[in-house]
Amino acid sequence: MASSAGRRADQVAGSVGSGMSSAADSLREHAPNTGMLHTAASKVADTLESGGQYLKDEGLTGIADDLTNMIKRNPIPALLVGICLGALIARATRS
Repeated sequence: MASSAGRRADQVAGSVGSGMSSAADSLREHAPNTGMLHTAASKVADTLESGGQYLKDEGLTGIADDLTNMIKRNPIPALLVGICLGALIARATRS
């Protein structure tokens, strides 16, 4: 059952990745051809496309593996980020 859910999650991630790549193509198509907006739109489209490709290639399983490896290589910064995120979530949910 868990294996099936993992495969389904990877399929969904691949679909999201395809959507991101498609959005990048659409952004490039509708962006101005010159100027500052062209530069900004091009950078956003490149980022969307590379993120979409990463999702299609790796899926959620690959993302989890990469995150685990990053935390193993950098435990102190990961701990500090976790503490900061916890404090922000606690502050945001406080009435």
